[in-house]
Amino acid sequence: MQDGDLASVDVLQLEAAKQHLSTMPQVNQRSLRQERLDRLQAELQRRDLGGMLLYDPVNVRYATDCRNMQIWTMHNSARYCLVPSEGKAIIFDYVNCEHLSEGIETIGETRPAVLWFYHSAGSNRQALMEKWADEVADVISERFPNQRIAIDRLDGEARDALERRQVSVSFGQDVIEHARCIKTPEEQKAQARSAFVCETGLARLKEITRPGITENELWATFGAVNASLGGDYVETRLLVSGERTNPWYSEASEKPVQVGELVAFDTDMIGPYGYSTDISRTWMCQDKPPTEEQKTVYKLSHEQVHHNMALLQPGLGFRELAEKSWKIPDRYEEFEVGVIVHGIGMCNEYPQVAPLKWFEQTGYDGMFQPGMTVSVESYIGEKGAKEGVKLEEMVRITENGCELVARFPFEDDLLN
Repeated sequence: MQDGDLASVDVLQLEAAKQHLSTMPQVNQRSLRQERLDRLQAELQRRDLGGMLLYDPVNVRYATDCRNMQIWTMHNSARYCLVPSEGKAIIFDYVNCEHLSEGIETIGETRPAVLWFYHSAGSNRQALMEKWADEVADVISERFPNQRIAIDRLDGEARDALERRQVSVSFGQDVIEHARCIKTPEEQKAQARSAFVCETGLARLKEITRPGITENELWATFGAVNASLGGDYVETRLLVSGERTNPWYSEASEKPVQVGELVAFDTDMIGPYGYSTDISRTWMCQDKPPTEEQKTVYKLSHEQVHHNMALLQPGLGFRELAEKSWKIPDRYEEFEVGVIVHGIGMCNEYPQVAPLKWFEQTGYDGMFQPGMTVSVESYIGEKGAKEGVKLEEMVRITENGCELVARFPFEDDLLN
């Protein structure tokens, strides 16, 4: 590439995309918040829990729609939220961040968080943890209908500190995962908008895929389109080319794309309103006709995705899907991706269905329901071969089967 030729967003394309977004059904954020809080509180009441303590920033956002330094707080326990089984949530936010909760009707009160993780608290960690536990226990005693709470993520010492204060603590990831797995009407609008942003980003990547452009430049362009259209971030760096497509799970690098190579990308994009669009596409750096091996692995991956999509319907069991799912040819089995489908909402979520050969070890049963959104996975690559193909579709379970949430074309030159 020449100096100044760095891949970038296209201003006219962005303006056209913004115009299209303005014509799509608008998300009623007040309804979005209340629908999600209602689902979580219904789940708490069903389990006879007084409420829930949330630390995962995705869960905090689901319950309240209040975000703050979302990536940073994934690895620094700097903000948390108490959600009673009835009434409004209490946010404990980072210092001087109370203004972030203003106007959000799901939040009844905002307080400064007590930071007891080590690099912040140092030698004061234990004392600050005790102070934290005193305050949390007091709020639970005052605001919760009973002292039984669920927690999504918390160190063992902190759990013990709450239990010493007569708070009954239980595992809570299942509580919020089951609340999140059915998408409300406003969530479905948010998913549609995120999907359109993802489609716009993918279209831009295909336009600028040319010899010499690096994997990093392609990945950065996708992130820029997402951010420019109101999205949040991209969770992974799974954009690779040529020999780096086999096996899967290498991350974007400074490798330049070459003529005739495959480019494979798993979007893992957190778009507008915090909703993920998780699809995968593989395409060629032209101009060179695809090889027979490239077409073979592409057709097989395409067949796997569409066979498994056709099985999805309400009432289908997770084990039943594993039993009926597409059988990968033996030569590609070693590098088979370990998931048939997984839930998708504000990130990857419940449910996740493992291939049958791993079902006894990592699988669990359950049933697909209308309103679930899932991503259908495929990777086809033979050990020792040069390249592999990653494809994935994102669909919503309907009363009659499933429907696409994101729509982006496949490659005719690799299918024909």
